[in-house]
Formats: sequence, C-alpha cells, structure tokens
Amino acid sequence: MARRIIIPIYGQLEGTLAVMLAPSSKVVPIFVIAIALAFAGSASAAGDANQAKGIIAEHCADCHAVPGYGEGGGPALEAPPLQVFADDPTTYSEDRLRTSLRQPHWPMGQFRLSARDIDNILAFIAELRHNTK
Repeated sequence: MARRIIIPIYGQLEGTLAVMLAPSSKVVPIFVIAIALAFAGSASAAGDANQAKGIIAEHCADCHAVPGYGEGGGPALEAPPLQVFADDPTTYSEDRLRTSLRQPHWPMGQFRLSARDIDNILAFIAELRHNTK
C-alpha cells in the first residue's frame, strides 16, 4: 500500500507538499526531505519590512512599543518592546521569534499570522537591529 507524506512549507512558498510513496521505496523519502528543506530554506529570509508595517500597526503596536508606532499598552501588559527583540538576537533568535509568532498569544485570540506576515515581521525586527548599530 502506498503511503502519503504531507510536508508543511513556510515562507514565500507557504503551503504543503504531498508525495505518494510506494511501500518498497527507500530512496524517495530522502529525496522528498531534501526538496522540502530546499523550499523552506529558500523562503526563510524573504521578508519585507515595509509590508510588515500595516500588520504591526494593527496587531502589535497596541501592546508592544514599536519605534514610530507609540508606546504600546503600558506596563500592565508587560509586553516587551519590539526593540528588545532586535537588541538581543541571542535570546530572541529568528527561530524562537518565528515559533512564537506562529501561535496566537493574548490578546490576539484566534488571530493567526500567515507565514508571509511572519517573514515580514522578522524582516522589520532585523531592520530595527541594523538601524541601532
């Protein structure tokens, strides 16, 4: 019986890759993994900081202080300013931020960012990092 493998792809090429494998296939799974990694790697750094500005203004700046967008929701929320993420890439690595942004957090409710939005927000944070050096 053939097996179906579903591989999620994040970034510009967001979607899934579905492959049917024959039961005796041993080489094909390695090939499929290599293709998935190639797609994921090529899309990971493709964000556009300018495209992030709308989503940041609408969904982030109410709680997080963002340069050019106000002071955030105040001390009661204790949401770190985006500049903190930019200034400490060791603690807030791209992988850590990407993982966090994939999950909705209070008060976002069930709002979910697309992989493209996440790439753009990460590009915005990277731009903050470069602007402070």
